[in-house]
Amino acid sequence: MKIVAALAAVMVLFVVNSKRNNQSDQAEDIIQPREIRQLLREDNIRALAAELGSRSGSRPATLLLGIFSTTGEKYSHRRVYIRDTYLGTGNPKICKLSEFIRQTTEDPMRRVCEVPYTFVIGAGGPDRPKDHDDSEPLTLDMDPDGNSEDDCTYLNIRENMENGKSPTYLKFAANLAEEYGIDYVAKTDDDSVISPWALLEFIEEDLPPSPYNRRIYGGAPRLSNRKSHIYAAGEFYMMSSDLANYVGNVLTPAERLGMMIPRKPTEDLDIGTFVHGHPRVIKFLNMNSRKIWIHPEKTELAFRDKWENETFKLPKRTGFLDWGCYCPHVLNGHGL
Repeated sequence: MKIVAALAAVMVLFVVNSKRNNQSDQAEDIIQPREIRQLLREDNIRALAAELGSRSGSRPATLLLGIFSTTGEKYSHRRVYIRDTYLGTGNPKICKLSEFIRQTTEDPMRRVCEVPYTFVIGAGGPDRPKDHDDSEPLTLDMDPDGNSEDDCTYLNIRENMENGKSPTYLKFAANLAEEYGIDYVAKTDDDSVISPWALLEFIEEDLPPSPYNRRIYGGAPRLSNRKSHIYAAGEFYMMSSDLANYVGNVLTPAERLGMMIPRKPTEDLDIGTFVHGHPRVIKFLNMNSRKIWIHPEKTELAFRDKWENETFKLPKRTGFLDWGCYCPHVLNGHGL
């Protein structure tokens, strides 16, 4: 149907242009048969159909899943059992980032993958900044120990959790989104057990694709007294690609540093502060109403147990806010 719609659009453009040309200089400007054949080439029709499908919202949204990891045997092994569990279901809608790029480059109309994933590792040496703030390459081919895995992204920064890794990842992700048509960017911790079925359902039912994916930010909400806003907990959060671009590219490292609580960097709170620094209204999605992950599971045994016995129960509805995090009075059963 998209091909038919695209063909009809091309013919309408042809008729409109022909009428305009008839009113002016018919002999010189009218579209010639050779030009019509060029317009009707299959690749042009497919490109136009893809654009029409995108604009009409008929295609599912795409989401880049960045799984934060680091170097060392403990975390290398953790990546192994993550691949064995929620990344290893065989669902073609979830794929390595490299496979998503291949599908998009070859033919975006036939792209099957909706959720490209990558493990995100800070791979720069001790002389590199924690937040990418120079003209050096944004990524590297391997980690400092010379290891390279084909589903890992090696950021050219010194490894850290609170002081710049997340904005650097968002910078990387926003650049990818622009080039390969990714609608949303998500970050999760490597001790979060995700239900891939609930994730896909959330994307397909609740996230509008481009061009309607504007200033959307979500996760499990937390309250900040110091910053007077709601932010998404770092175990899993997502945002539209325009917000990833705002945080990673529009804000400078110096501006981000000035927005943080002095001497107390907190990754998820700071990302929320950067997002809410946008001059336009932010649409926050409270994912506690449809929580698609379990967190934290620090050991392989606990992780695999939750994968096998609990993820089929997701999405799970929890309270709007975890009030016990904020007020002992509420935790003790008092208050409204």
